[in-house]
Amino acid sequence: MNYRDPQLQTRLASDYVAGLMRGGARRRFEGLMAADATLRREVREWEDRIYPLAWSLPPVTPPRRVWRAIQERVRRTGPKRSWRWDSVLPWRLLSGALALALVVGVALPLLELEQRGPRPSALAVLATPQEQPVLVVRWDSRGLLHVRALENLSGLSGAKVLELWALPPGQPAQSLGLVAPTGMTTLRLPQGLIGVPQLAVTLEPPGGAPGGKATGPIVMSGKVVQI
Repeated sequence: MNYRDPQLQTRLASDYVAGLMRGGARRRFEGLMAADATLRREVREWEDRIYPLAWSLPPVTPPRRVWRAIQERVRRTGPKRSWRWDSVLPWRLLSGALALALVVGVALPLLELEQRGPRPSALAVLATPQEQPVLVVRWDSRGLLHVRALENLSGLSGAKVLELWALPPGQPAQSLGLVAPTGMTTLRLPQGLIGVPQLAVTLEPPGGAPGGKATGPIVMSGKVVQI
């Protein structure tokens, strides 16, 4: 197998980040990644694509049956023996349980999102000029924008406020409202801006941009992807 093939590297990196690669295959890939800067870069790019989408989903507490299943799996795995902190088995069991919990924590929000409300129709990941993703914006068929900060942005805004803008081609920027520096903000997308290709955030005086015109610097921006 030619691990230098770009298409193969892309497929393997996506499987690795999505958690589809297990056991010996995952360990072999990590060994390849340690020796290949291109492969490491491919993994980082897939992390930038997948993780913001997962982080943008509302948290969901797994049902009690999930934790019972994890406990049962841990209890039944491996031979009966006493647990010692210097033993390899307890750590293997614990890592397996944590991996299962991680899968549940990501998969259940996706299922809940499909069952409880409108599916996202578009998504934008806004990044700083240093290309660090800091804000995820998704909107649904009701025209609601769900804006989630991926980290505490209070240090970025300071005494200013974060204002979200739509950037329609050939037209002035349109304010979509103020964004909280932490947690989730819900806004309504004007009907005429449903197909807007890009979003940006500026720093504005308290209360928002005077006269509806941006005055501060653009601190993050991103393209809109239709889902």
